[in-house]
Amino acid sequence: MRQMDLFDDQEIENQQNKLITKSVDLVQRAKHSLSAKELTLIDFMVSKVEETDENLYYVQTTIAEINEVCRFGHGGAAHVNTEKALLQLANKGFWLLLEDGTKTVGRWLEKPYIKNGETKLKLDSDMAPHLLNLVDGQRVKSFFKDVINLKSIYAKLLYERLRSYEEDEVEISVSEIKSLFNKESMDWYRVLAYLRKARDDISKNTTMVVDYETVKDGRQTVAILFFKKNKAEVIIDQDGSIIT
Repeated sequence: MRQMDLFDDQEIENQQNKLITKSVDLVQRAKHSLSAKELTLIDFMVSKVEETDENLYYVQTTIAEINEVCRFGHGGAAHVNTEKALLQLANKGFWLLLEDGTKTVGRWLEKPYIKNGETKLKLDSDMAPHLLNLVDGQRVKSFFKDVINLKSIYAKLLYERLRSYEEDEVEISVSEIKSLFNKESMDWYRVLAYLRKARDDISKNTTMVVDYETVKDGRQTVAILFFKKNKAEVIIDQDGSIIT
């Protein structure tokens, strides 16, 4: 029997259709170097957090289920790669810039437990203030399926950042975009190639359409003015899942 036949298609789709909710500060102020796969794994865990949760709880799942939901592939190689990504996540921290300008270190994942393909995972307690008891104005809601559909880390980062703004037009400085993409030392014209590809990926593969124009001071580009809109109305059920 093929591995994909072990899963109920509707249950997998229900998991993919979840909303993920994070704090604005985590999205806009966290400085990290996650890979595309690692960021998707974090969002897989965040999708398990309910709005009524008072604490972060362990998630009982399997490597095979993670690979199926996140579309990481099937077979032994995919299994090994996901285990490696979980190990890397457990060992990674991130810089979080506080409102007063102070930097502090946060952690993503407590140590995972894996046995015979079954795994027990828990987001680190450092994440709790950025995932629990959030109110309007403090939280960013994204569609997990959009994150899954984006394969590039740059598209994932830009998508999440743009979702963190309520406005349909958002101006972000060149230095902020370089920092977002971890390309601070790269010439802007080279960074622009990553930005164009991220914009195209988002518009093609998610519920959001993105375009932009440059903001110049004389001949120098100093910022990007983004325009974003939803492709169509998205209806969410009472459990926070996408209906259409």
